Amino acid sequence: MKFQTLTLAAVVAMMASCSNADSNNEVSTEEAPAMEEATSTNMQSDDPLAYEEGARVFFMTPTAGEVVSSPVHVDMGAENIEVVPAGELSYNTGHHHIIINKGHISKGETVPADEQHIHYGQGQVETELELEPGNYTLTLQFANGLHQSYGEALSETIEITVE
Repeated sequence: MKFQTLTLAAVVAMMASCSNADSNNEVSTEEAPAMEEATSTNMQSDDPLAYEEGARVFFMTPTAGEVVSSPVHVDMGAENIEVVPAGELSYNTGHHHIIINKGHISKGETVPADEQHIHYGQGQVETELELEPGNYTLTLQFANGLHQSYGEALSETIEITVE
């Protein structure tokens, strides 16, 4: 019985260490925090989507109309709003999402987690996208700690060509 308990503990420990291995900058759909897990701190408004005037997000690279090769290096910018990991609600903060071949998410809607809606919930500001050759629309969408979109005001959409 003691051997079985030790074996079970070793298996659980091994599984936990493997689940933390993430060689890519993306957060998988399984790792995206559930809405009920987020906590609220430093809220200067009752509105979980409140932010400072002049806040904006933008693609630093690539630029609109650029012809690139895969993997596509993407640098994500934010001005007058702080990029932080998901999971906590805090005034004037959030994290990036890249939406492939779709537009912005309406304000207050939860950003889906799938192949077209890539979450950067660890607060990442750069990534590499593996894209097949073709024309793409990329939308950078900012969302709060619950993955609720700040809407079109905190998004930017560009078109690129991958050769």
